[in-house]
Amino acid sequence: MITIFHIFYNQHTILNKHFTAWRKHPKNAFKYIIIDDCSPQEIYEKCEIDNFTVFRINRDIPWNIAGARNLGFHVSSTDWVLGADIDHVVTSDAAEKILSLDLSNPDVAYTFKRVSEKDGYVGCPAIINILMNKMRFFEMGGYDEDFSGNYGREETFFWHCLQRHSIKIVQCDHIHLNWHPRYAATKGLKRDKTINSKIFTDKMDALNRGTYGNGPILRFEWKKLSS
Repeated sequence: MITIFHIFYNQHTILNKHFTAWRKHPKNAFKYIIIDDCSPQEIYEKCEIDNFTVFRINRDIPWNIAGARNLGFHVSSTDWVLGADIDHVVTSDAAEKILSLDLSNPDVAYTFKRVSEKDGYVGCPAIINILMNKMRFFEMGGYDEDFSGNYGREETFFWHCLQRHSIKIVQCDHIHLNWHPRYAATKGLKRDKTINSKIFTDKMDALNRGTYGNGPILRFEWKKLSS
């Protein structure tokens, strides 16, 4: 089995799109997790589907993408985990093709193209939607939560960490996730990269010198809401 998790922050409208897609997936092939990143309003939608769980972070940390992604991998119970943005839906076609990927090598990670639901635009594979081995994810340290609290650069730095740990990133041009940009989690939030750009520069210097080490992860409490 493969776990699919999405990070949720007040995007109630799109949840039903995920639920509808999951019901069309091959039976007993996936587990599904929503990480609620301390939304003002908890998830109230019901999803009568097997292998579905909601976890909620108890503290509202601005731009806690790194922490929420670390939690998604942490609570997953399968060897392989697909973390994806909430505005990217894994269709039944994508699910079947994902199941055909070779998951024998933990030093390989997969990214996927995205097709805009709005205008059909096909975007290049992005590190925000990645399928990788859970054990390998934590061996390389996961996401650096020093980026949480301010906007930007955690994904780029994660990509560099993958490279440094010799994890081969395979871009799956034949697998498309449905992209619903109007439901983006960060709509209307401030996007000032000044602080995280400085953090990024300092950490890249350490990475290039071979002295980088990720700090503690999961710097917050969380609870399991439903399963």
